Amino acid sequence: MKKQFLYICLFLMSLLLISGSCKKEKIGIAALPEATQEGKNTFGCLLNGKAFLPKGSAFGSPVLNCYYQYINDSKGNGYYFHVSASKETDKECEVYSIAINSTLMSIEEGETYPLKSESIGNISGDFWYYPPSCVSNFTHYSTTSNSIGELKITHFDQTRQIVSGTFWFDAINDKGEKVEVREGRFDMKYTL
Repeated sequence: MKKQFLYICLFLMSLLLISGSCKKEKIGIAALPEATQEGKNTFGCLLNGKAFLPKGSAFGSPVLNCYYQYINDSKGNGYYFHVSASKETDKECEVYSIAINSTLMSIEEGETYPLKSESIGNISGDFWYYPPSCVSNFTHYSTTSNSIGELKITHFDQTRQIVSGTFWFDAINDKGEKVEVREGRFDMKYTL
């Protein structure tokens, strides 16, 4: 009788150890990084309701990219802001990419900017989908004057080159199909 009780206790303890070591995968907004302001190089959002987090090498390019540069080019003199993240899937060559870009427009801490069509003096939101075919075929979605969003710069430290913010946007492709990007946040060190 004592042996049976000991076996039952050992069996129950092993079940508790196994179930305690299994972590539930976070989904939705719970999977996103915290909205920090320390230059932690984090990025996340909900893409059509599912967590989008950077992963992989995005065709050899950086998975996370951020810059804030003053450029004098054919469009004129001004600042260009860019923050982007890419996610490779387990399927060969399949990549999702999200970006926010300004053209000849400076940014300031505490300001909220509408995401519109890509043009001089605007900030736009973009989404690219590269299917698992390993060819240069891709689908591009972007904000427009009718399909917009919002970017809020929550922290901007030009000395330490840190920019943090939150964002959301709707973007459409040339067929009128829409993607929804929600609960976006980033906390990045940027390059000049």
